[in-house]
Amino acid sequence: MKSSFVRHLALAGAVVCIILHAHAAARHTVPVTVDGTPQTAPARYVVMVGEGEVKVMPDVAVVSGGVVTRDRHAGDALHDNSDAMAKVVVALKALGVTDKQIATANFDFEPQHPPYDPKTGQSDKIIGYQVANRVSVTLSDLDLAGKVLDALIENGADDSAAINFEIKDVRALEMQAKAEAGKDALKRAQIYAKEVGAELGPVRSISEGTFSPTTDNVGQIESVVVTGSRAASTRVQASEQSVTATVTVVWALK
Repeated sequence: MKSSFVRHLALAGAVVCIILHAHAAARHTVPVTVDGTPQTAPARYVVMVGEGEVKVMPDVAVVSGGVVTRDRHAGDALHDNSDAMAKVVVALKALGVTDKQIATANFDFEPQHPPYDPKTGQSDKIIGYQVANRVSVTLSDLDLAGKVLDALIENGADDSAAINFEIKDVRALEMQAKAEAGKDALKRAQIYAKEVGAELGPVRSISEGTFSPTTDNVGQIESVVVTGSRAASTRVQASEQSVTATVTVVWALK
């Protein structure tokens, strides 16, 4: 009986030992994917994030402005807006702007109600109509942007007139930024591996991060506009933009 008990106790100890070894190994692994297939990286690995950045001046200017008209009658509000916008288009074409470069960015037709009365609430009565027609002009000649802005404002499209600068071929710059991100990740990983006495093994996972064309803030394009005298056209200065990308790479360590 004692011999049987000892054998059972030894077997139980072996099972516990296997479980403990499995648990310890699990704590030193990381789930990764290779070509979309889930895998488990070896216990010795390094995970590194690389960043890439390409700076370039914008090559496209988008000038925009809106015409807003109001009238008691809907038809008159629409007619006045149409006439005003026709005047704007004539002025733009006089500068050499083509129909392909002019696009309707936004068009709103809304009934107008009396001011809100806190005692009676909002009235459903219609006292007039408002028509807002906003256009955008896309230019590859950035030197023309100031003159186009002046033409919009001087001919009635003065509602939120603005200039935004963009990059035409963002895709090519994105590829450059991604290549730089990959080089950065490799360089960082090599430095850390060397310092801890290891060497990089095969790549186990590559995860693409984000990219964005920016100036100072993500998703925002900044322009500096300085208005001179009435005789001179508006001076416009574009600012340098950055296209950034990130990548996360997992290497096995030798």
